[in-house]
Amino acid sequence: MKKILIYGDSNTWGDNLITKKRLADEYLWANKLNNLLGSDYKVLQEGLPGRQAGNKDEIEPYKNGKDSFEAIFKSNAPIDTLIIALGTNDLNKKFLNSAEDIINNLLWYEDKVKEIYEYLPDKYFNNKFPNIYYLLPVNFNVERSFPQESEDKRQELITYFKNNKSNQSIIVDNVTLVDGLHMDIEGHDKVSKAVYEFIKKNS
Repeated sequence: MKKILIYGDSNTWGDNLITKKRLADEYLWANKLNNLLGSDYKVLQEGLPGRQAGNKDEIEPYKNGKDSFEAIFKSNAPIDTLIIALGTNDLNKKFLNSAEDIINNLLWYEDKVKEIYEYLPDKYFNNKFPNIYYLLPVNFNVERSFPQESEDKRQELITYFKNNKSNQSIIVDNVTLVDGLHMDIEGHDKVSKAVYEFIKKNS
């Protein structure tokens, strides 16, 4: 059985700011992806609302994705595919990240996996380096926290990954949202199908 680890934020977790509740499991894109891939795959969902790719949140520092990544990666290892589904929260204007900051934070995860592999290739990898993909931030519409400047930075991220990591980058746009930031049921469905098609194409 092939294992896929998704390391993401609230859109992986299934947040909904209108109901203040998590979407039911059957609607979440990670679980929909598992259904599409079938019994030969196991999708491991590790989403946390507010998780950032790297920037420190002084009020809630546990939301820095770098801090918990190694433990989560090793606890689920060995895996065949890692999907980094982060970057949206880093675009929030309050963190003052540049597009370059966010790009570097996203690339950190691949470097970290390489570092772990260098020292323990047999224990956590079964001597096989995993596929590493980036699910880039989808569109949003929350002017207070994510103004046009944030959208401009999101486009910079997409352009960078298109030009430099095209065979690792999953780009899904025009996703329907329930509250301007989080995907609705149709949005989860669209993302699951896009990720499924990408995995099958690249497997």
